[in-house]
Amino acid sequence: MPLGSALNSLLLLAKNLDSTKSTIYTGKKGKPDKPVVFDRNEKINHLERGKPEDSGYSEEYINSFFNELHSDFSIRPNRIYIIKDNKIVAERYEHPYVNDSWDCVFSSSKTLVSLAIGLLYDEGKIKLDDYACKLLKNERAVTVVNNKKIKVRHLLTMSTGIKFNEMESASSTRWVKSFFDSRSKFKFGTKFEYNSMNTYILSAIVEKVSGMKFADFVGERIFKPLNMNSTHLDTSLEGYFKGGWGLYILPEDMAKLGILVRDNGVYNGQRILSEEWIYLMSHKQFPATDFGHIYDYGFQMWVDEKNDICYFNGMYDQNIMIHRNSGIVVVTCCANNEAFHGSNLFKITTKYFAKKEQGTFELCKHPATRELRNYDELMYYLDDILNKEYKSFGRISNSCGILPLILQNELGTYAKGIKGVRFEKEGDTYKFIVLENHKEKEIKFNFGSGVRDVYDFYGNLFDCVCDARFILSGKSETLLVIRLFFLEFSSSRYFTIIFGKDPDVFSMELSENPGLRFVYSIIENQDDSVKTFIRNLSRNINPALVSGTIKNMFSPSFYLVHGEAKLQKLRGEKEKKPQAPAQNKKK
Repeated sequence: MPLGSALNSLLLLAKNLDSTKSTIYTGKKGKPDKPVVFDRNEKINHLERGKPEDSGYSEEYINSFFNELHSDFSIRPNRIYIIKDNKIVAERYEHPYVNDSWDCVFSSSKTLVSLAIGLLYDEGKIKLDDYACKLLKNERAVTVVNNKKIKVRHLLTMSTGIKFNEMESASSTRWVKSFFDSRSKFKFGTKFEYNSMNTYILSAIVEKVSGMKFADFVGERIFKPLNMNSTHLDTSLEGYFKGGWGLYILPEDMAKLGILVRDNGVYNGQRILSEEWIYLMSHKQFPATDFGHIYDYGFQMWVDEKNDICYFNGMYDQNIMIHRNSGIVVVTCCANNEAFHGSNLFKITTKYFAKKEQGTFELCKHPATRELRNYDELMYYLDDILNKEYKSFGRISNSCGILPLILQNELGTYAKGIKGVRFEKEGDTYKFIVLENHKEKEIKFNFGSGVRDVYDFYGNLFDCVCDARFILSGKSETLLVIRLFFLEFSSSRYFTIIFGKDPDVFSMELSENPGLRFVYSIIENQDDSVKTFIRNLSRNINPALVSGTIKNMFSPSFYLVHGEAKLQKLRGEKEKKPQAPAQNKKK
């Protein structure tokens, strides 16, 4: 990591850890990453629907697959499609997810970049052994001379070893330059190391060679023949498609990409890519399993050679899973706490669909229930606090915001500082009004299926559903849980209000999913140097302080108080509270 990049990353982390003041920080010079949502008035070009038995398996067998996924609480499926031939033969949605919102597929975007490279390869405009710098025409600007030898093949197989990666990209605005100015950890082509910036360079190559913006190129050459008319591709400040992530697509259109790969580059009788390229990208090119991964790697695609399966795979399990033996394509949009392939989703899907024949194992007939029951008899708690202004008490309220922390990080926008809340009612709809950084944000909810709306957070637009439930805790406390689901993402934000005897004072805890478990999975997938750095950092900082800081980041809890007199009383009680004496560590 270049020194400037490292310092910027540490400064950014410090902004998030500091709970003494609220902050709005956008690392993109005020440019939002996501200024659009899917237009629900736009026509969706649906795939034909079939019946479960059209898959070659019984309806009971297909339902067992859904039930088994639903019953495994390490798997949080939102939308699942099963495709045979060109038909969706079964689909399942988890409340409140729907089929008319995009899914941010994260690293599944990488395989789209490989498809785009394949178009240029088929035309003879790119060869696997071409030097990336030559294609980008930036040879003279590259100061690390050895990096001029990076080939298209090395980028496709994640075997460059370049140190500039996704984490460091947050503190750089010139990604192409930062990539080629970075040192490599090993000789090109000798080792696999996952790094999304390899894909970013490929997306820049597509634009340079084709002479078109990436979105226009794939729109004309892939999306149009696949009858896809609504996507969003996020770009960097340099103007290139981010490549390694940033594709927003309807889940049903994800299925079309799976059909294209399964049918060796043909869709609805039209050849789009050569059979040669599809074979190259979807079969093992590099032994990623030798370096700690469950599957091997093709060209920007994961490969299970044993079971003849290939995967578009994105964070939290945004997957297109292509089973060649059975011809089944499975699309999953999930909220798992996994960065790669650690959940049981892959094992279960392989068990059901890797072979043409129906499995002989015992079927799962009854899914576990996940839905929260609402205690209607507790609704009066909400009536008692309507139209009252509540101010936050405690500096921990500065450490959080409406957007989940991980989602803030994904979009490079950091906003925190909840100063107060208010509840209002309009018919059967409630309004949860949050004062964040001294600006009010109104969120609508109900106690049924939820209220769907589009929200603007610092220029980024989000398609959301918000609902609420009254529940009882294990201590018989009354809890109001307000759930804000970001439909295009895996993320959800929970606001849990814990009521006591005094209706003018209650506490609120914020939580998010995916959350802290996902952060741990990311750390586990870092190289040894990063793990060593984290271990050394932990040794030099009070472990209790680290643990408390992390908890406050992902599950902050603070009081909300109505009335200035009570607020002053709480402040006075805190000031009078005696401080614990310093512990003498010497024995």
